[in-house]
Amino acid sequence: MRPYVSIDIETTGLDPERDQILEIGAVIEDWETPIEELPKFHCYVKHEVITGSAYALSMHPKILRRIATEEGDFRYLTPSEVARDFRTWLEARGIDSEKRHVVPAGKNFASFDRQFLRRLPQWDELISMTHRCVDPGMLYWNPKTDDSIPNTKTCMERAGIAGEVAHTALEDALVIVELVRRYYQ
Repeated sequence: MRPYVSIDIETTGLDPERDQILEIGAVIEDWETPIEELPKFHCYVKHEVITGSAYALSMHPKILRRIATEEGDFRYLTPSEVARDFRTWLEARGIDSEKRHVVPAGKNFASFDRQFLRRLPQWDELISMTHRCVDPGMLYWNPKTDDSIPNTKTCMERAGIAGEVAHTALEDALVIVELVRRYYQ
């Protein structure tokens, strides 16, 4: 089966024209490796000035503290460093986005995350992605009873995954992999 890349971001708000990416997490799904052993990409994005909505900023005090202090053994990148670093990570794991488009996956990736990522310097030049993506909301949608596509929490409940949505990029990217795997098992 063809690998895909589960990608999630955390932002300072909902408007890609105004708000910023704070964190990016990605996981390469090969359909065989145990989820906890899959290749993972994670970085915090450093901005000189952070702007966003009060609600979104209030959701991420831990992320903001890490960015402010560069605490721990995490990767901290400026917006202009992200695309090249991500491409290098993909290539080191055998994914050449020039020869074959990356298949992205994520809850609301097409309508949300992609819009923010495309605003990063050189993203579209360095990272070639298919225009369609895997969204587990469709996998767990019941057209007979649901008024809308289910959110991640509802998908988790329907898949039998305990816990809450983490709202941290890497953990949420891993949940997407687990949701897709469970559906196809």
